[in-house]
Amino acid sequence: MTHERALEIIERAQRDKYLAREVDELREKCGQFIGDLMHEVGQEIAAKERKIPVLLRNREESAISLRSAAAHREQRARERRELAEAVVMGALFNSGNPDWDPLDPATYETDRGGLLMALLKTTRKWVE
Repeated sequence: MTHERALEIIERAQRDKYLAREVDELREKCGQFIGDLMHEVGQEIAAKERKIPVLLRNREESAISLRSAAAHREQRARERRELAEAVVMGALFNSGNPDWDPLDPATYETDRGGLLMALLKTTRKWVE
């Protein structure tokens, strides 16, 4: 199914008073699924990072070094969230693209996606 066809089906369903509610519920469930998927990918990325427990470090910690370490952890968490979002959204946008290579930006199709992407694109948050 093409992206345009998916949008057409969604728009037609939104004009029907009964189907519109179902589309809204489906959209909400899809949004939750995508959010959960991004969180899971972020957790997998975090699990792969090796960390040295504080008790095993051989240097003394000061308030400044602890603050710096906390800031570094927050920055890494932001980077993991961004990477998880890029992976999940890239996969959604390119779900119908057999030539997509996640390591080659030239193969991305950022304006497409299948039915799920079309459904997400019709949310108020996406449109705003």
